[in-house]
Amino acid sequence: MNNKKNMKKSRLTLACVGVAFSLAIVGCSSTPVAAPTPYKSASSKAAYGYSSEKISENEYKVLFKATDKTPADKVQQYALYRAAEIAEKQGFTYLAIVKTNVDKKPVVAREVMANKEEPVAFQTDRQCTMSGCDEVAQPMAVPSSNDVVKTQINDIYFTINVMMANDKTRLGKNAFTVLEVLSEPLEPKNGN
Repeated sequence: MNNKKNMKKSRLTLACVGVAFSLAIVGCSSTPVAAPTPYKSASSKAAYGYSSEKISENEYKVLFKATDKTPADKVQQYALYRAAEIAEKQGFTYLAIVKTNVDKKPVVAREVMANKEEPVAFQTDRQCTMSGCDEVAQPMAVPSSNDVVKTQINDIYFTINVMMANDKTRLGKNAFTVLEVLSEPLEPKNGN
């Protein structure tokens, strides 16, 4: 009976070590992933997502950093949406973009390439003790069904300067209402 417990404990330990090792490799890598950037706050200056800087009482600079795998219209929508969130938080009703800027910087990124091959099953072995027999999966080198490769992409830095006001005439004919911007969903609804 102790032999069975030890085998289960060994398998569990081996599985945990494998998962921890995989997470360490992926999590500690500073190489960006060649995938679209979702709407999120940038966790650091080098991270992907939005950040903002107050220029004056009613003007903000909003930056959205994304990979070039993110559609350009999404990057623009994300920056404007973030500006509307700031305007709402500051109590403004209208906003207008007064300046835009786009920079591209090439970077090396990781991309997951999916193989179409069938994954290889673990080899099983029958192990018997006095209390009975069990099928036990034996660890073996199994080719991955996905490979991670390095690829060249561009980081996109989309910056807008936004003026905010409670009177539309102060911002001109290109002003947006904050509610109008915030009412547009960032992601398409299911089925669309």
